[in-house]
Amino acid sequence: MCDEFSPRLSAKELAKLAAARMADLKAAGESLHPVVNVSRKLATHFWGQAWMRHLAHCEAGGLCLAPGRTLLRHGCVLDVRLAPGLITAKVSADEIYEVSLRMAPPDDERVEALRHQCSGHIDSLVSLLAGKIDDSVMQQLCHPENGLLPEPADWHMFCSCADWAEPCPHAAAAIYAAGVLIDENPSLLFMLRSVDAASLVSTPVLTTQNFDASNLSSTFGIDIDI
Repeated sequence: MCDEFSPRLSAKELAKLAAARMADLKAAGESLHPVVNVSRKLATHFWGQAWMRHLAHCEAGGLCLAPGRTLLRHGCVLDVRLAPGLITAKVSADEIYEVSLRMAPPDDERVEALRHQCSGHIDSLVSLLAGKIDDSVMQQLCHPENGLLPEPADWHMFCSCADWAEPCPHAAAAIYAAGVLIDENPSLLFMLRSVDAASLVSTPVLTTQNFDASNLSSTFGIDIDI
């Protein structure tokens, strides 16, 4: 049960140990992509917030995720990477644990339904990634069962810890960390779900000649190389 989770280490000890381990790994030459939540809000942009709301919905349905928030907030996610259908992470607790989360992509029927629902309602890729879309379309894309976000049944989790729970605290931390990355760069969600974002847009696919990267960069505060 989530309310029974009690880390062996205090919050201060978790944070101190994670920082020391990160320094040691970097000194050993490892390339790390840590995720640290430095504010009360886990997400501030549309798709990051949608990811967090979806996790709250999953948690209300019985998925134990609260321990992951604890680890994330104390800097224990030393490394997280997203690829099509895959999240991998290193999470520090009493040891460093290796996490791998695979997810099945939405099936062709669901993707085609989403394309149909989006048809004529999204005018640009920038609008889609910024979440500047009609409420009706937003509700369809973020629908907990038929939308773009992964259902609990889609997850196939592995962690090097001995905890039999799905997700274990370390996997839950990786799931939240992925949401933080998606908040910073929403295109990662579409890549993670193996869905071509441009296929949901009414206008022709943007090319390097007509895609205004500065617009998207300024919206999310990220650098985009094309």
